[in-house]
Amino acid sequence: MFEFVFLKKYSIIETTIVGMEVGPWKIVEILQELDRKSVVSVKELKELFGVTDMTIRRDLIDLEKQGLLVRVHGGAHKKVKDSLLEASHSEKNLINIDEKRTIARKCAELIENGDTVFIGSGTTTDFIGDYLDGKEISIVTNSLPIFEKLKDIPNYDLILVGGRYRVKTQTFVGQFANKLLKEIKVSKAFIGVNGIDGHSVSTANEEEGNGNAIILNNAIEKYVVADNSKFDSYSFYSFYRVEDLNAIITDDSIPKKIKDKYGLYTKII
Repeated sequence: MFEFVFLKKYSIIETTIVGMEVGPWKIVEILQELDRKSVVSVKELKELFGVTDMTIRRDLIDLEKQGLLVRVHGGAHKKVKDSLLEASHSEKNLINIDEKRTIARKCAELIENGDTVFIGSGTTTDFIGDYLDGKEISIVTNSLPIFEKLKDIPNYDLILVGGRYRVKTQTFVGQFANKLLKEIKVSKAFIGVNGIDGHSVSTANEEEGNGNAIILNNAIEKYVVADNSKFDSYSFYSFYRVEDLNAIITDDSIPKKIKDKYGLYTKII
């Protein structure tokens, strides 16, 4: 048994590791490898330290128990903020409201008269309609709250994509929704996400993710909206690559280090 202090990306963690077979600085090397690569394999670590598969697997189990990494098949994933437990639409409405309004305003500024735009579901995209200033546009959405908010405004030619209704996010998803989305071409698509980690954009539900991917592929300009808390965070289902987006639209509180990191892959607005 021993104690050590490990300087993690955002905080200093004081912990006790029990029964480790790799020395304390080797543990730091494992965690540094994870920070650099996001994922490491048992084979890589075995060769790095000159130990057996069984030794590495036991050490990864112990590190996972300490909350320092997440084991996956054949290796480990770095410990990042996760969004596997999905909050409801009403719960998300209470989080980061100022940041979401900032993002929505930026989205609206990208929309021009005559555009046909897709506005996906989410508590950030919900606010886009507040900043459109009466522009003459066509709007496609699979979000019931967005449809209800905009349906009586005469400037908008509004299309609601129907399908199976998902109560948690108040979104229409599934085969029928996807069939219509495949037939729609839009000038700009604005999609909310649960996480952005490395090159991957993810959401908590695979059906929503599949629909998002379809409409992004059918959009001339592809935008993901995410407040600063969504970066270096993952969720259940990865549905798009960051480098295939025109931009990620975020709030002004995003740390420079994070902005520079993801700015290597796409534009950050």
